[in-house]
This record gives sequence, structure tokens and C-alpha cells, in this order.
Amino acid sequence: MSRTVTFIRHAETEANAAVRWQGRSNSPLSVRGTSQVVRLGERFASHPPRRLIASDLERTMITARAVGEPQPDPRWREFSVGSWEGLTSEQVREQFPGQLEALFAGEDISVGGGERMSVFRERVLSAFAELTESLDDGEDVTVVTHGGVIMAIARDVLGLEAASVGVIPPHNTSVTRVTIDDVGGRQLTVFNDASHLDHTPTQFGPEGTVVSLFRHGQTEGNVAGRWQGRADSPLTEIGRWQLEAARSYVPSVDALYTSPLGRTIASAEVLAAHRGVAPVPHDGLVEMSFGSWENLTTAEAAEADPELFDAIYVHGLDKPRGGDGESFTQAGARMESALAVLAGVSGAASIGVVSHGAVIRAVVAAVAGIDFADRNRIPVPRNSSMSRLVYSAGSVSLAGYNVAPHLD
Repeated sequence: MSRTVTFIRHAETEANAAVRWQGRSNSPLSVRGTSQVVRLGERFASHPPRRLIASDLERTMITARAVGEPQPDPRWREFSVGSWEGLTSEQVREQFPGQLEALFAGEDISVGGGERMSVFRERVLSAFAELTESLDDGEDVTVVTHGGVIMAIARDVLGLEAASVGVIPPHNTSVTRVTIDDVGGRQLTVFNDASHLDHTPTQFGPEGTVVSLFRHGQTEGNVAGRWQGRADSPLTEIGRWQLEAARSYVPSVDALYTSPLGRTIASAEVLAAHRGVAPVPHDGLVEMSFGSWENLTTAEAAEADPELFDAIYVHGLDKPRGGDGESFTQAGARMESALAVLAGVSGAASIGVVSHGAVIRAVVAAVAGIDFADRNRIPVPRNSSMSRLVYSAGSVSLAGYNVAPHLD
């Protein structure tokens, strides 16, 4: 059985609101942060954490008390920023030339003369490893901590370099979840779920067009375990319920696009009714092609071409599915190209996209810098879940993944 660690970032502080570095210093919660704590408490009211740990700093302890009685642990503190405490990034650049650029480039510096980044990461990853090893099969634990801590763990789980810029920091009070299977394999199952707030994907990182990616609701093909690909299958009653439930956190969008397949069009119509926009089909958003394996079960695909199946799923070679379909990398590149065009031509601040599990995972992997061999570091997104990308000045970043609080 798997073990689960849920991370919650503390609520917004006055230093966060002023975009000042705070590290180990205490800054009172802002007015918005106080509201976030209330909403976080409401979210967890019906299912409080069985075990709750928190950084011992004031902002994390206040946030943690909204969902339970925390056990303080200083190992989960934010990294010390030394002389940067209380400064804006502009002030850091003026007073400490080159240091901020070195940090963002991934150099192992002592931030502001405070904690060296390699020491910080070792502290956090050691605490994480010790925590996961202490969990019994099926057990879960919640940790209330800081943005830098969550990013260090997320990047490690995803196998990314510390300086990678394809993933942006989590929102205040957002939920990020890591699961560990029975052989120690780790997976970032949910990232930056702030659905209890006001549909804000992030307060840091680049500004640009926010693309909210929804997977269609459950289909009869999903229930039967079939690789649907371009083949179609109607939504189940559960699938329609999933979409109705998801409508509560669908963000305001200026345009809504959908894969041209029936299951995505039907899903988009449910979501569109909540926001008053008409879904527009786009061929570039269609599911990954499984070629001759379309509509087969896993067992049937393995039987149809054992050599190709083993090459892909045993030896990790990213070949076109069924021999005449798409590879994982090809599907991700095709989806990324389509989304870049839609984000660019729309000129909108926010657009919605209804698409499919395999191709959403493929494009997120491409954006985050996860190759095919490491694809299982993130799961196939759940039916009716939302993932988010931000397109800005020729770059794209991951702002959220597999958000579906109605399924938790």
C-alpha cells in the first residue's frame, strides 16, 4: 500500500504581500492570509489530518492550527536568507550584486550569508526521508511548511535540477501531495492545489496567459480499462457527476477550447455552462494516438505486439504506440505547440482547455523537463482534474497539477 505526505504552504504574511524575503524571520499574517487560514480550515473540517507536523515558525504554526494540533519541528523551517531578511529582490540586487542571479542559476551559495543551499536541501530531504520511512503502509501525514521547502521536495521527486525554471512556487495555503509506493517509488500526485481560494494559480513566477487544462469526465472506456486514444466512449453517470462537482472551482476564462472527441466536447459543455462561454473544438488538443492499440485493454495490447509492448513498458523506449500511433514525446510536443498558439492568438489572461489524460501528462512532462523514462514521477491526471500552465514571453511554466478536491 502507498504512503502519502501532504504539504501545505503557510498563509500569506505581510512580508509575502510586500514581496519581501523573510526566511526565518516572523512576519504577521496579512488580511488576505487571515482569510486564507479560515478557508483552509473549512476545507479540512470534514477530514482533519490524522498526523500533523509543522515548521516551528509563527506563520506555519498559525496556519497549521487551522486544521489540527501540530507537532512543531524546526527541520521544516524555510532556508535562512541572512542579510536579505526584509529586503525586496530589487534591494537585494542593489546591496548584494550578483547573489540573486547566482541563486536563480542554481549555484550553491549561502543566501545573504545565511544557509547554504546544499545544506538546506540536505536538511529538508533528510527530514522527508525520515518521515516517509516512519509511515506504515496506507498511513498519511500532513506537513505545514514553506514555499522553498515544498519546491525542494517537488524538484527532488520530479528528478529536476535545483535551478530548473519549469515549475513555479506554490501559492500560500496550497496543497501539494507526494505518494510513496510499497517499493519506495515516489510520485508528485498533486501540485499547488489552491482550489479553496480564488482560482489563483500562483502569486510568484511569471505573469502571462494562464491555461487551465481539464481532463474529461470518466467514460465507459475508462471503466473497462481501455486505451481509448482517438476512439470514443460516452461519459458515465459518475463522469457527469465529476464534472458537475468540478464546476465549483472552474476559473473565469476568456475562451474555452476542447479536443474534438465526443467525451471532451460533452465535458466541455458541462464546464462551459458554469462560465457562460462556448467551447471551441481544436484538433491539436486530441488524445495521444495509440495506433493499432486503440480501444484495447493493456492485456490485449501486450498480446497484440509483445515485442513492441516490452520495448516501451519494460525497456523504457519511447516508440509510437501500436507501431503507427504517437510516442509520448511526440504527443507532448504536439500539445505544447497547440497550447502555445492558443495562448498567443487569444490575447487572453485566462483560457480553459478540455483534453485527455495521456496528452495532458505528456505536455506537463515536457514543460517541467521530465523525460519519458521518468514519466511515472507524475500520475496520469484524474478524470475531471485541473492542471495549469502559464505562458509568458516565450516561456511556459507549470503552475498546478492534478487538482481535483472533489475526488479527494
